Amino acid sequence: MISLKQPSEPFNIELPYGVSVTVKPLTTAGMAAAQAAARRRIEGLEAQSKELSEAGLTAEGLPDLSVDADRDGMFQDLLIKELALRHITAWSGIEDDPIVNPENIAAVMSLYPVGERFFNEFTLKQVLLTAAKNGSGLSAAGTSSQAEGPATAKGAKKTAAKPAHNVDTP
Repeated sequence: MISLKQPSEPFNIELPYGVSVTVKPLTTAGMAAAQAAARRRIEGLEAQSKELSEAGLTAEGLPDLSVDADRDGMFQDLLIKELALRHITAWSGIEDDPIVNPENIAAVMSLYPVGERFFNEFTLKQVLLTAAKNGSGLSAAGTSSQAEGPATAKGAKKTAAKPAHNVDTP
């Protein structure tokens, strides 16, 4: 059974290859900040590529972001790394016990399927909470099923409108 209660304390996530990370809980602000940072990095790469192209130079070493699928993949990679950088506080199961710093976090998150599993596990509770909140949404008829039934208000009576009289006052 899973709890939909929002965690308020750091918790551990088990990842492939025997890696375990301790993370601070994900918040709306944390997700928004990570998404904004990843988006800015994509925009920076695009601007850099454009400047090189306009200068007649090749954009060797830069990813080709002109293909939507490649751009989406790069965004996902950067988002995973941003979330990890902002939320991982400790880890275990990594050879030579490296310190938790931005370079090492990025290196661990670059390993497939470690980064992908981290993202899925780290954001799972948020996805489930959102789904639970949206579980009782509006029906196709425009009202929620809880509001339908004998307690639903009756429609307004239709009466013929009386023609307006033009009254002259002396």
